[in-house]
Amino acid sequence: MSTRTALSRVMFTADLRDFATLFFTFAFPAGLLIALVTAFGSLPSPHGGDSVNEVSSNVIAFGTAFVGIFAGASHIAAWRENGMMRVLRSAPVTPAMILGAQAGVGSLWAVLQSVLLVGIAVTPWLGMTLAGTAPLALVPIAAGFVLFFCLGVLLANAVPSTTAVTMLSMIIVIPLGFAGGAMMPLEFMPAWVQDLAPFTPVHHMREAITFTLTGLGEWATSGLGLAYLVGAGAVLFLAGRATMRWM
Repeated sequence: MSTRTALSRVMFTADLRDFATLFFTFAFPAGLLIALVTAFGSLPSPHGGDSVNEVSSNVIAFGTAFVGIFAGASHIAAWRENGMMRVLRSAPVTPAMILGAQAGVGSLWAVLQSVLLVGIAVTPWLGMTLAGTAPLALVPIAAGFVLFFCLGVLLANAVPSTTAVTMLSMIIVIPLGFAGGAMMPLEFMPAWVQDLAPFTPVHHMREAITFTLTGLGEWATSGLGLAYLVGAGAVLFLAGRATMRWM
């Protein structure tokens, strides 16, 4: 068994045993999906019909961001706090191996979460309709996950404790969800929030995911959103790797 595989297994097992991880990965976004579609799904869509497709895609985007930031922050912060990072420093393990294992496990949770949310959304009760390009939604989901994963790594590198990292992650990702239009249709938000939305990663995630998943929108908008996610993710990746520390 390779070192990276062993690290991935340890992280995956730890996540399976952590109630909070499972709750916020699956139960919380599923409940949010049902609540938001029930509240806003019947509103008229700018593309015609109701807003079920847009609202469902928005929740998938927010769920991916949520998983990403905590996947990047949780294990590094916990291992640094309990001394595991000092142990790993004396082993044949590099920071790249740790980040790679962490990203692999987190991406698995993100994909499983997306599959669950799509499965719930397409039921007759909610009524989401998938486009033929739906499998391509994995591309913006992956790009958005990487961006927020790298942001989580930066937080873990900067903040000394698991509790502080968790609180700071929530403080960042939830307002970004609102500002990006994932938690509530932008039409109901103040004008300054609508002006701010295009500068947030969640906005570009939901634009790209909505188009590929449901066919609503344009290729140009989706491509621009994907380019934003890839570019910002690359910058955060370089920053996270440069600031990675053992203690």
